[in-house]
Amino acid sequence: MIDELFGLYDLLIKKEQTMNETLQMVSSVKGNQFLEEVIIRTEKLIVKSFGGQEEHWLEINQFNDAFFQYRHNFIKRDHLISIIKKTIG
Repeated sequence: MIDELFGLYDLLIKKEQTMNETLQMVSSVKGNQFLEEVIIRTEKLIVKSFGGQEEHWLEINQFNDAFFQYRHNFIKRDHLISIIKKTIG
């Protein structure tokens, strides 16, 4: 299930980036995050799949910013998983 969630997460990130790039080319609109809510729900599901709760997701985002770093290719999936496990652990 974790691989499927990460597959969905990666797909959503790519779709959002494509939409933002397209909007930027055809208009002056920048930074619209149409899929943000679905992306956040997927992040929470990923954390829950490791046995975590919403509080763990909040901690991961507030202190490590790990999902943001993953979205922007600053860290790899293995590193994100490690951070999730340490936070829950």
